[in-house]
Amino acid sequence: MPGGPLGPSAQAAHEQFARFGLGGESFSAKLPLVAFTVPADADLRQIKALLTRGQADGWWHFEESCVTDAWRSA
Repeated sequence: MPGGPLGPSAQAAHEQFARFGLGGESFSAKLPLVAFTVPADADLRQIKALLTRGQADGWWHFEESCVTDAWRSA
């Protein structure tokens, strides 16, 4: 969310998830679209909690893609 608390910085979003060891990429500086790769052994509940809290606080909007049953049940 370019107008949110983290501004248009994809790096700021990456930093929020660094503690989980997520890989990922960003589309561009003009369109700060971020995609994360979540390792199978990551703390899925904590990651989902941060995604949800960040969306509620206006930091980002998120969508899920290519998710596993473990992700769905976390």
